[in-house]
Amino acid sequence: MRVISGALLLAALPCAVLAKRVETGNLPNAQQLKPLVLTGLRHSKKNLENYSCLVRTESQEFRSDGSVKKTETKLEERFYVNGVPIGHLLSKEGRQLSAVEAKKEQGRVDYEVKKYSNAKEAAKRHEEGEQQVEMFLRAQRLLNGRRVMRDGRSTLLYDLEGDPNFRPKKIEERFAQALSGKLWLDEHSSMPVEMRADTAKDIKIGGGLIASLHKGFQLHLLLQRQPDDTWLVKRVEGNGEARAALFLHPRFHFREEISDCHLFSVQTEQKIANPMPSENRNQQPQ
Repeated sequence: MRVISGALLLAALPCAVLAKRVETGNLPNAQQLKPLVLTGLRHSKKNLENYSCLVRTESQEFRSDGSVKKTETKLEERFYVNGVPIGHLLSKEGRQLSAVEAKKEQGRVDYEVKKYSNAKEAAKRHEEGEQQVEMFLRAQRLLNGRRVMRDGRSTLLYDLEGDPNFRPKKIEERFAQALSGKLWLDEHSSMPVEMRADTAKDIKIGGGLIASLHKGFQLHLLLQRQPDDTWLVKRVEGNGEARAALFLHPRFHFREEISDCHLFSVQTEQKIANPMPSENRNQQPQ
């Protein structure tokens, strides 16, 4: 769903870093804040091409009794060309790609690298992403703004609530308006730090005859600031209930963890900001 990409560009477990309340002072209102978020995202994109990370993705489907029906996993390398993320699949279901699969995957990656090496194509992709973020922010009201300290940095914390005056026309717009939760923004860069949200109502496609995403779908997004002020997604996680046509999928869960990020330059290669839990580090490929 495209709106999830928009939310990612900007959740559900308690925050690992306890936030300390500080003086409110003058906070930017929603109309002032929304263009600042877009500006912050554009600024952070400039340094993305210096990074390469490993991305581990796991998705699960559960039976009605709560047992796992199906699990899918994949490992890919993520790098950037003109700020556009490109994923290079390395393994799936814990198995490295066969020679045929690897050749096909390399061809796909080469095509995307060539495509987004063209500045016009990259700009078109960025514009699409910004439109999704802008739509998400239009569909939401940012309420009860306050300042907190997080990792030693002044952070703006807002409650999210769907704007009743927003008139959704597409499924991704209905999804965006249905979300409620909390959003943390780094005050200096205006970059999203974390979002925890869930759907406050059912979302029906085709009046519910085609598909439905049930109330209570949870989304958690976490970003991490790097030493050069670039912000990288650290974790994306979601779970909920959905129905497609006449088939009920009682619960599903997906989780994406980004780890082993490297900063590259002409003179040095520096390993930075590994967000993975220590118990998972043994799963790195040899």
